[in-house]
Amino acid sequence: ELVASNCTACHSIKAAGFPPIMDNASAAASYGVVPPDLSSVGYLYDENFLAAFIKNPAKAALVAHKFVDGRVHPMPSYNWMQPQEIADIVAYLKSIAPHEMSDKEVFADACQRCHGAKYGDFRFDGSKSSMSAKTPDENIKTYMGTIPPDLSQMIRSRGHEYLEEFINEPGKHLKGTAMPRVGLKKEPQEQVIAYLEKIGDS
Repeated sequence: ELVASNCTACHSIKAAGFPPIMDNASAAASYGVVPPDLSSVGYLYDENFLAAFIKNPAKAALVAHKFVDGRVHPMPSYNWMQPQEIADIVAYLKSIAPHEMSDKEVFADACQRCHGAKYGDFRFDGSKSSMSAKTPDENIKTYMGTIPPDLSQMIRSRGHEYLEEFINEPGKHLKGTAMPRVGLKKEPQEQVIAYLEKIGDS
């Protein structure tokens, strides 16, 4: 009930039978970026990060510097909730999460709302890759200030160590960046990098 009343107006949760209210283009136009489906967040993210994100998303994602002068994060802070309510939401999200995911699925859920990976299924006929970013360019450019790069060759241009740091501390390498801390647990983070290695060195 907590999740249904507080989360599903913006987020789909396909694993629990909550379909998206809008298509990706409409959602991106409304929020600036496509809100994630919450089915896998219990697998991807540490419970402390999830709790902190629910309480104050801009602070947890290390992008509070971006939301000043009247700009607000598209997800409101739930710092008015009781700690037990936030813990219950996190427990529910963990309970519906899959026990395992492929590297590609982790990349899609953790990164693909903003970043594409066109070499994930390279198309020679000019049609759009299924690994294109889910948020349209015009919306993500307004939201982030720039179009996030395609990550197909990022493993070759930046390397393994850089990506490990960048995923959870982007500001360490790009001061003032609009890219949020992703907040992945160790295994999903390794899966993202493994996927980038697979497509980048194919």
